[in-house]
Amino acid sequence: MTATIVRAGTSRWYRNVQLSLGLGTAAGAGLLLVGDVDPVDQMVSESIRTVPGTVLLALSACGLAAAGAWLLAGARRVLPPAWPLTVLLSVWCVSLLAVVVFPTNLPGTEPGVAAGLHRIGAALMAALPPLFALLIAKRAGRGADPARIRWLRAAGWSAFAACVAFAAMNGPAVLLGQGLLPFAGLAERVLLALVLVVVGLCAWVLEGEERSRWI
Repeated sequence: MTATIVRAGTSRWYRNVQLSLGLGTAAGAGLLLVGDVDPVDQMVSESIRTVPGTVLLALSACGLAAAGAWLLAGARRVLPPAWPLTVLLSVWCVSLLAVVVFPTNLPGTEPGVAAGLHRIGAALMAALPPLFALLIAKRAGRGADPARIRWLRAAGWSAFAACVAFAAMNGPAVLLGQGLLPFAGLAERVLLALVLVVVGLCAWVLEGEERSRWI
């Protein structure tokens, strides 16, 4: 006679990833209304020009950092120990907090140390999710639904391609002090939307992996 373990409901870490991701998404969407920036040609970070924009930017970044922390908790619970995944998720959370602590410089002002640290944090915030998404997809491939794995891989590679394209188009212009290209703000928001999707799919895959072990 074999014993069957059945567990109802969802794990705490998964619910908290969803709640944190929802907070980050809602706050980020609110920046379209109160950030006083052009969503087509200006960066999200320039929302600090208004107090409501500063608050929503901080809430959005902190919400994503919390989602990353709970995602790490889920990964450590579900997957075999893997220090690369731990490092990637930990650095991602720190980079999001750095975006809040070190504000960017507004157009027409000289960038200082804080603006430089902000840009490093923003770059890591966009570049790391494709890496930990593909790592999770590789390590969770045995227990999770194959369809979930395919969705995560597709989103991971899409975010990676968008990140490379954004850096290739705008990186040299920024380094040379020439400013951003037209539609840079829109491209950044598309990239950020892909980051949100990737994080949500990472949690979805891990939840499926965990659920497969309940029975």
